[in-house]
Amino acid sequence: MRFLLVGGFLGSGKTTAIINACQYLLKNNRRVAVITNDQGEQQVDSAWVKNFGIPVAEVANGCFCCNYNELDKHIHSFIEEIHPDIIFAESVGSCTDLIATVAKPFQKTMPDCSVAISVFTDAGLLLSLLEGNVNFISENILYIYKKQLQEADLLIINKTDLISLGELNKINEHLIKEYPGKILLYQNSFENNDIRKWIDTLYQFDNFLDRSSLDIDYDLYGDGEAQLAWFDQSLTIIASQKNAIIIAKNIIDDIYCKIDQQQLVIGHLKFFIETPDWKKKISITAMSPDSYYLPEENASQVKLLINARIQTEPQILQKMVHETLKQIVQKHDCNINADKWSSFKPGYPKPLYRVL
Repeated sequence: MRFLLVGGFLGSGKTTAIINACQYLLKNNRRVAVITNDQGEQQVDSAWVKNFGIPVAEVANGCFCCNYNELDKHIHSFIEEIHPDIIFAESVGSCTDLIATVAKPFQKTMPDCSVAISVFTDAGLLLSLLEGNVNFISENILYIYKKQLQEADLLIINKTDLISLGELNKINEHLIKEYPGKILLYQNSFENNDIRKWIDTLYQFDNFLDRSSLDIDYDLYGDGEAQLAWFDQSLTIIASQKNAIIIAKNIIDDIYCKIDQQQLVIGHLKFFIETPDWKKKISITAMSPDSYYLPEENASQVKLLINARIQTEPQILQKMVHETLKQIVQKHDCNINADKWSSFKPGYPKPLYRVL
């Protein structure tokens, strides 16, 4: 069995790549499973992966490192139940130090299993950082981002279709100089050939039993995580005029508009929409604010799950969403049943294990 840790910053396209990789592997008679991870309990990514019929489990309320025993429990459950060829484990987008806190503890208990760390980065974001055009990432958040790149076995420069060949060459020159010897893959995760190349590289990858754990300043790491507030909420929209899809779109647009007006940094802004006939994930990042579409059709009821990771205070994010919902109800004369919600800052990271 191969255990594939997938890391990388918020909005880098990890979930899309994992789903497309799983579909490719399933078509080639490989057994797969996915473990998702986030700070909140209600995860859009888990719901979206499950939508494709892929076996999925989730580690909630903190990173893999702080909930390693739960991660380990899911790994062994999958091994017993479906005997997977590959388990993908997608870490929180603001998480780092995976070598010391996840890969090495895993290798100690399961030395016969191959483990590889793929770290994704948005090509456009990386280019902007190199050119000095990004002023919205604080130093401590940037510290986490750079540490993520540093610990990759396979560094995946994703969303390459959104930049030019010249810009790609500039990124390549920088990465070769900054991370000599690291495996670099340039990928559009919607392209089957790119996904196949990623999988083929993983199968050729030799297990690095002698990986060096990173030197991590946990005060900088903890402060960087704490700058990104978390909000999640599940809703049911009930509309007598059968315009629930339009109302859901208004909610999404209004929340994004409020965030943009206050010039707040988006780590990720995710929505999972479910009607009786279809399901859809919408993901908005600082690099791609407008890329989504919803069918124009009647629906009297829609379920909506919101996951937001924004550089602000939790109470500001909470107020923003709840004001939006109040305004939408008044505008559309509909009912919105607000179910479970939470808003908080992640606590100081306290890994269960850290192997140097």
